[in-house]
Amino acid sequence: MSALTIKNGNIELSFLPSGLYNLHVGNFAIDNCTPVVEIDGADCSPAEWWIENNVDEVASLSAENEYGKWLLEFDLSSGVEVSIRLSGVANNNYRQINLCPMRAPKLPASHVLTQGPKMGGCSSILTGTGKNVDFTGHYQLIITENGRHLQLSFPLKQQQPTLFTGKVIDNEIVNLNAINSILHYSERELMTEALTLRTSEDGFKLMTGYADDNVECEKDFSEAQTPGWNSWDYYRWTITEEEVLANARFIANDPVLSKYVKRIIVDDGWQYCHGEWAANPLFPNGMKYLADELTKLGFEPGLWIAPAIIEPHCRIAQWDYDMLAMGESGKPCLAYSCMQRYGFVLDPTVEKSRKFLYDLFTRYADMGYKYFKLDFIAQLLKAKKFADPTVPHSKIQEMLMEPIYEACKGKASILGCNYIFESGNKYVNAVRTGSDIHATWRSIKNNSVSVAARFWSDKKLWVNDPDFALCRGFDTSKDPDISRILPSLIGISPEMKDASRCTNPIVDVNRKQLEVLLSIVIAAGGARNLSDKMYLLNESGLDLARRTVSAEHGPAAIPCNLFESELTSIWVQKVNDKHRVLLINWTDEPEKHSFDLNDYGINATSAINFWNDQEVTLNNERIEVVIEPRSCLFVVVE
Repeated sequence: MSALTIKNGNIELSFLPSGLYNLHVGNFAIDNCTPVVEIDGADCSPAEWWIENNVDEVASLSAENEYGKWLLEFDLSSGVEVSIRLSGVANNNYRQINLCPMRAPKLPASHVLTQGPKMGGCSSILTGTGKNVDFTGHYQLIITENGRHLQLSFPLKQQQPTLFTGKVIDNEIVNLNAINSILHYSERELMTEALTLRTSEDGFKLMTGYADDNVECEKDFSEAQTPGWNSWDYYRWTITEEEVLANARFIANDPVLSKYVKRIIVDDGWQYCHGEWAANPLFPNGMKYLADELTKLGFEPGLWIAPAIIEPHCRIAQWDYDMLAMGESGKPCLAYSCMQRYGFVLDPTVEKSRKFLYDLFTRYADMGYKYFKLDFIAQLLKAKKFADPTVPHSKIQEMLMEPIYEACKGKASILGCNYIFESGNKYVNAVRTGSDIHATWRSIKNNSVSVAARFWSDKKLWVNDPDFALCRGFDTSKDPDISRILPSLIGISPEMKDASRCTNPIVDVNRKQLEVLLSIVIAAGGARNLSDKMYLLNESGLDLARRTVSAEHGPAAIPCNLFESELTSIWVQKVNDKHRVLLINWTDEPEKHSFDLNDYGINATSAINFWNDQEVTLNNERIEVVIEPRSCLFVVVE
């Protein structure tokens, strides 16, 4: 192949005789890139590429080897972005084919922000810290260097799964790969997504622009998300009909909570088992009775279901195993595992499975349940084979969701939990974006990364759900059993000699740390679901709950130092004619914060502490405070 250079706007592409290419996007120089074809774990890339086309800033290279015919396409026509697609026609049906249109050996970076494929899973990596970090990302990857941001993205809704991999070493990214991963696909013509690269001085604009470009289904987000109460975090599998109603009645009788909390959600623990969705003995009057009672109290009943999971003692697993997805053996396999529970997963390419889902959700919607929390959806794709091998892998989850969506249409809303984003936004009203939360400082810190990194999707694609708004701590509850539940006991094996890590309670915080969590929940702009034993919160705990659910809703806050730190400590949220400013001290030492409102376009004459209504002094429109360890300042300025 001869050398060739194409320029358009701020994009420059150079093909080298060696088969490599250099790509310059704005100030980012990505040199010595290669396309890679990997088949069943082996590098099967063609030895030579030939220029197929070069017309009007659109170029393509072709190659052929014993594994198939390959086409690498570049589109620079916009002058502000470049798209790259590697596709092909395989000579055989291979187990797994990874098509990587760009492998970059080195790229300088000061910060890397990744997105997980589903709830949680985001990474905020500050380079130059002396730590070498392997990373995997999905959908969009933001690389920051010298105050500018490079976005690499695949479409959100995909035919086949895509991902980014690489390693941070010192101040560089090494072996950056953008991959289309194709698993057990029987069609020879391979379906792939285009990789797009853009650059800007405004990384937030890149991310919100990605959301705008990937709205599959327009939704109405004009009404604020209804605050709710969910049974899981406090009760887990101990939940009973009696306790659901006790919390509902307490909320209904509270002068503040009753005005705002309008949904009661019964989480995991109500059913006989996963796959047998009928009330267990802890709900003696059945689920129709409970829905009726909650409705009488003025609440919208909600129900947790894991639609893809079939536990081994379920009748489907015993009699109708043709409904189950398979392992590499071609036989049903225990693809699901969580908290030491195991199960099969439904195969939604089977019509009988889809009918089962439609009938299940029709039944509960007709009982009066108006909200469904769907969990463990992503576990579906831990199975390796499905009955119809012509279905692209990323379409499998859509086939699970479609009958549920049809059964709930006009009757109930859907929260996707463990929902893989690659199915788009048609089938869900809200999506869990944060990782699992508990009333522990470690959990609050970990969850904040994904809540910050997902600001771009809220009320564009769906309502973001950052997970529970917890109000119980050692100084906010009068519950003698606050630390009694030890969910990690399930991790203790007979051979384990030191089980200390499995005996930690899921509460280790006081009010100051809870204010950090609840401030982030409010700043996230989306769902607010309480999950405490409400009638055992003390006045301080109830004050937290009342302030949280009654706070005016607004768009997701901008996590201002998202691209400069590993934990976002500055958040700004505009709510009508006011702003909320959240400053967090994540450290174990007092920390001085100086926040200039003018730097963020905020003109203000007053600032009020959200959590205690006390005035915060402004010094020439600057907030200057010392924040205690593991605490925050959340202020309303106007």
